[in-house]
Amino acid sequence: MNLLVPGALAFAALAGPLIVLYMLRSKRRTVQVSSTMLWDRLGAPVAAAVPWQRLRLTPLLIIQLLVLSALVLSLARPFFTQQALLGPHTVFVIDSSGSMSDAGRFAAAIDRAEDLAGQASTANLISVVQAGPEAQVLAAFSRSPDVVRSALSGIVPGGAVADLSGAVRLARGLATPDRPTNLLIFSDGGSGPLAEEPVIGATHLPFDATSADVSIDGIDAESSDEGLIRVLVTATNHTTASRTDRFEIAVGELPAGTFELEMRSGGQVSKTVPVEASAGDVISVTRLGDSDTNPMNDSAWLIVGQGPLRTAELVGEPSPFVEALVRSLPGWEESDEGEVLIVDGGELPEIDRPALLFATDTVPEGIEFVELVGNVPVTYQRPGEPLLDQVDLSDVAVAEAQVVDAPGWLPIVRAGDSPLILLGSVNGHRVVYFTFDVTHSNLPVQVGFPILGARILEWLGGGSGASVSTGVSGDPIVLAAPVGTHPEVTRPTGEVVTLEESAALYKETTVPGIYRVRYVGNGLEQTGPTAVRNFVPAEAGVLPRTIEVASPPDLETEETALVREWAPWVIGLAIVLLLLEWWVGHQRPGLRRTKVATA
Repeated sequence: MNLLVPGALAFAALAGPLIVLYMLRSKRRTVQVSSTMLWDRLGAPVAAAVPWQRLRLTPLLIIQLLVLSALVLSLARPFFTQQALLGPHTVFVIDSSGSMSDAGRFAAAIDRAEDLAGQASTANLISVVQAGPEAQVLAAFSRSPDVVRSALSGIVPGGAVADLSGAVRLARGLATPDRPTNLLIFSDGGSGPLAEEPVIGATHLPFDATSADVSIDGIDAESSDEGLIRVLVTATNHTTASRTDRFEIAVGELPAGTFELEMRSGGQVSKTVPVEASAGDVISVTRLGDSDTNPMNDSAWLIVGQGPLRTAELVGEPSPFVEALVRSLPGWEESDEGEVLIVDGGELPEIDRPALLFATDTVPEGIEFVELVGNVPVTYQRPGEPLLDQVDLSDVAVAEAQVVDAPGWLPIVRAGDSPLILLGSVNGHRVVYFTFDVTHSNLPVQVGFPILGARILEWLGGGSGASVSTGVSGDPIVLAAPVGTHPEVTRPTGEVVTLEESAALYKETTVPGIYRVRYVGNGLEQTGPTAVRNFVPAEAGVLPRTIEVASPPDLETEETALVREWAPWVIGLAIVLLLLEWWVGHQRPGLRRTKVATA
């Protein structure tokens, strides 16, 4: 046992006077009596010349010695040490994946993180990084436990896959040269090893609780000859025993029947259920009975059909790339008199609707043609432009482009000072102008081309219609708010989130369910996309594992420890012993006197 004040043990010498008091003979009192006649037969007592007696160990003496020992020990401040998880700068990496929703793992991780935040002193800085579908910093270099707890309370577990590797890289980016930084990874380990495992300079705090779980892994629908919709439901039993579960299927808010699935341990079962539904109806499947350890994967949703189609008219000499773009986008089709006009080269027709123009022979109003230029690379993408969010055009090269003067237009992509893609308005209609022919560039082979094309068409169309976005938890929802309006997203929980007018994506989709978008502003209200986000099947039934970690090479790691004192428990023991001493010294003698008097 270690002591902070070992010199306090000298007070143990007080046990000597206590023992001496117990060895002294009691002084006899002188009492006057009327006669000693009755005491003659007792004989003459012999008085001891020495006022000492042999020490007798009585319960009172033992208890009082124990009380003294406890008090002396508390003054000496005994302590023990334990490894300190908090260093000069500690980054909490919180896993919020679908598997962490199982068996209370996420709640346990947050409780542990809040407990550690409460142990921080002014010498400890704490940062918080959420490992969700997209890693993000929620708190940086905070000395306040309240700030850290507030950041932790903002993390919502969902049904998505966590980017643990990205979160670790982001956490390392918070390291500063003036103080050591260590990582604490609060996770069940994920479904597979990290790309950089073992993780250098990190500590894995595992959360490995397991229990029974049954998940709905998939839901799909197709039309039948009978005029019904056949719904295919797939479920998996992640428990260690065979079982039969009942499921309910609903169309909108109305129940449409129940069915049972018999599943062996670890087995997956599918069943087709016919229901009456039409295009645009929301169909949901929910497992009935007691909630299991992960209620997030007990339901799944789909929307019948894709809602009303959007149309685009192609004129000029459209390239195969532009034609393929329109035909491949869900919810869009080519049509005469389409709501969006696409002109690929040739003469520019009258702009009587939103238009997408590719290097037309006649430039639109507000743009002046200067000359042609060849072999130009993309050197600029407008920062924060919603149409370019997560679209990388840095590898795009253009063989020939128009040099134009467009003071009233907004260039969002440039080659040097020459605009390549411009946004503007003609006759009150939105227009996107490409100063180059896409066949004279490598843009069509870029990964971002279909994303950019989809965003431009949604922006030109103003987001009208009731389009459907189907995906898994964590997939963002593409937004296209008309001018003067802003998106409002109704989450599965019923919460309504208001976004900025310029928002191009809504990324907080980790909670499984239905997300409904509408565009509101200037006295207008317009329906936006309805998005379905289901639990990621790969996150169901994930067994915990240990993330391999390692110390930084060629660096001396400073071992830190927390000092935990035993004094509170020792003082508590002394108080209990004092109460026991009082009871033995006052209560029990009274009981004994009562018994003697009775006898």
